[in-house]
Amino acid sequence: MKIYITNVERSDHKEFMDKALPIITEERRERIRNYKSDSNKVTSAAAELLLWFAVEDQVMSDRPACADNGERGVKLRPVSWRKLTAGFLGHEYTFTWSDKGKPVFAEPGAPYFSITHTDNIAAVVISDAPVGIDIEGETDVKPLVVRKAFTPSDSGWILSAEDDETRESRFLRCWTLKESYVKMLGESVFSGAGPVLFKDGGLSDELLKECVVVEERYGRYYVAAVRKK
Repeated sequence: MKIYITNVERSDHKEFMDKALPIITEERRERIRNYKSDSNKVTSAAAELLLWFAVEDQVMSDRPACADNGERGVKLRPVSWRKLTAGFLGHEYTFTWSDKGKPVFAEPGAPYFSITHTDNIAAVVISDAPVGIDIEGETDVKPLVVRKAFTPSDSGWILSAEDDETRESRFLRCWTLKESYVKMLGESVFSGAGPVLFKDGGLSDELLKECVVVEERYGRYYVAAVRKK
């Protein structure tokens, strides 16, 4: 799998949107109309443009979008917000939706992908197998949410942390992994889908038997991507 990330915090919002709106899909424009803040609009547009950048980069590289070896060492590829509209070659594929409502490319043989964004950060993963990605920043850990979202084993691991910092770190690792896993399947994080994520402080054999997992840090953000083996 390949992971791309962009930060639009310091972008010129007007310049970016003037260039982005004519080239993003109508579905994305409609979604953007529902956002109130300029920051959310820019980040949402950047997420789709980052996907087209990733697809074009993959086509140009002419290499498989994922491999079985060494994927835990995958690094995030930072992309400048200005590159997202520079030299835009058009949409390589068209969007459709799976029977579970997951966005996918309609064309046979097209790569799998997943998009995520939060604050001013957008990230995309592409692969030749079903895949999901999530990015999350600092948050309060609420025990009720933890117990609802995770298995008893994982929720116990999170809530047994010795201090708030460790508890937050464990929660964010679990949340990004669970969110990525269910996005790979087209499910909800509260659907009950998914194996135990961690065992004895490391990724569980149950998860690794089924999936290839990448965990990365991007400043104060946690990023996880999961794809089917």
